[in-house]
Amino acid sequence: MKGAGLPFEGFSEEESQGIEIIVSDVDDTITNSGKLLPEALAALWEAKRAGKMIVLVTGGSAGWADAYIRQWPVDLVIAEGGALALAHGKDDSIVYKFNPHIAPDAKKKRENLLKATAGLTLSSDQYARVHDIAYDKSKLSSYELKTLLSVVQAMGGHASVSSIHVNVGFGKFSKASSYIMFMSTLFDMQYPSVVTKSVYFGDSLNDEDMFRLFPLSVGMHSVEDARDSFEILPRYITAEYGGRGFSRAIHALLEANS
Repeated sequence: MKGAGLPFEGFSEEESQGIEIIVSDVDDTITNSGKLLPEALAALWEAKRAGKMIVLVTGGSAGWADAYIRQWPVDLVIAEGGALALAHGKDDSIVYKFNPHIAPDAKKKRENLLKATAGLTLSSDQYARVHDIAYDKSKLSSYELKTLLSVVQAMGGHASVSSIHVNVGFGKFSKASSYIMFMSTLFDMQYPSVVTKSVYFGDSLNDEDMFRLFPLSVGMHSVEDARDSFEILPRYITAEYGGRGFSRAIHALLEANS
């Protein structure tokens, strides 16, 4: 199993040196049960004031991404599992970009999948999604989940299971590949520096490709709860869940950098 999954007690000077970019999932990483706690929002602002670039990579909807880019101190939001990105333009406008690796027939496949799974409960923010389909994980039985994943595979889609949703998209992209591509096209920042100068925060199985990509990564305590299900672990795991773990780790990073 790759990744140490060590209890988080802080960053070493060597680990924190040169970290310029904070990359993070949102649901149950920055939030707790769908709520943004004051300490998590404060940690984001403290990181921004310290000169860090902040990038969110989420399975959340385009609608949520629009709110994040407008109201949170973030530079880039990659949403719907990598299907699209929102960033601040030079004239204070908001730049919207779609992933060029979305399948040409994605719209038709999406419609067909919605028809085939009409009995399943969609996420409450499905109306605000422009590419992917998000199913409410809490409303799926183990049999329904297994069947859904089989149907998605048969239709040529890809599915990822987060703490709250099963997200389905159509195209050759992932969180990891989309991060590298959008950082290059929107900020002219290239691999490998966008990885070696970053730290990643996540909370669930759909963060595994990001834990694999980033040498320095931190998982919330929910990763420890599901440790045996992971093939790739983050370097560290916090003792706290969600935004509480996130804020503690951000403070530790800023202290190590000071």
